[in-house]
Amino acid sequence: MSPTGTRGSVVVGIDGTRGAEAALDWATAEAAVRGCRLRIVHAFHPSLLVDPYGVAPPLGDFPLVWAAAEQVLAQAVAQARSVAPDIPVTTRLLQSTAVPALLGEAHDASVLVLGGRGPRGLRGRLSRSVSAQVAAHAPCPVVTIRLPEVRDACPSPPRVVVGVDASASCTDAVGFAFQAACQRGVPLVAVHAWIPDPPGDLEAVAGPSALAEAVAGRVLDRALDRWRAAFATVAVHTALVRGEPAHALIATSHGAALLVIGTRGRGRVVRTVFGSVSDTVLRHSRCPLAIIRHDTARTPRSAPTPEREHRPGHDKSYRHRSIPRNRRWHA
Repeated sequence: MSPTGTRGSVVVGIDGTRGAEAALDWATAEAAVRGCRLRIVHAFHPSLLVDPYGVAPPLGDFPLVWAAAEQVLAQAVAQARSVAPDIPVTTRLLQSTAVPALLGEAHDASVLVLGGRGPRGLRGRLSRSVSAQVAAHAPCPVVTIRLPEVRDACPSPPRVVVGVDASASCTDAVGFAFQAACQRGVPLVAVHAWIPDPPGDLEAVAGPSALAEAVAGRVLDRALDRWRAAFATVAVHTALVRGEPAHALIATSHGAALLVIGTRGRGRVVRTVFGSVSDTVLRHSRCPLAIIRHDTARTPRSAPTPEREHRPGHDKSYRHRSIPRNRRWHA
């Protein structure tokens, strides 16, 4: 039995920002631990200026834009080599917007890594929008890395934190978290948030809190039992938290090496999930966040975007792919 995301390359999307540099370092280390290839992806979408008469001038500066994008990739390769000199590295330069480009590159990835710009301002909202759309549709686990606003004066012990609920959507997330904890040699903390049963009649008589907590404990134990034998060397700690799931995860994961959450799949349910727990955690998490879709293994591969592939130290090869124009990505 193996958790989700043990095949293919580690893919990282970069855009020249500090958040992307942090994501590249994380992805490089992950590829080295997994013993797999690192693929660095950079997408750019040159703006098309239109004169007052509605006529678009020729893109005479396009070669300069392309050369600048190639320079971003070259610097990224040098950064990756400084972290892990021995892993195979390839690069992809795509003329596309971020979401379809990243989804196209995720079709054969074991994990897709994205950088963030921070929680505030327009750039932060745009970054979260891209991350949410990619996580909702990517056929592999998605990890978002965001630079911390302030450095914690009292660092927390290293650990991997995973959110557990009563649905099947947490199964693959728990497996991914066990694998991550095993790779890093750190404990796993499994968090399950519970709230007392609501009143069952007009006299506002609610169920006993002790019973609700006992049920929550059984849910947590069942979710972990499936993976304990496969990862016997991983120390496991459980946390039953009375309160809302998103707030419980954020508080428990402060300073963690990785926070792992699961989602239920595509379509309306995914949009509901990202509008509540996942969206809140994505906005407020202060550690690397892995989002694992429950239907990852059954999701058809996304059509990649037109690409130009570079293999550092080898000849360049070109392959052309296309995305249907009528395809729409939903958050």
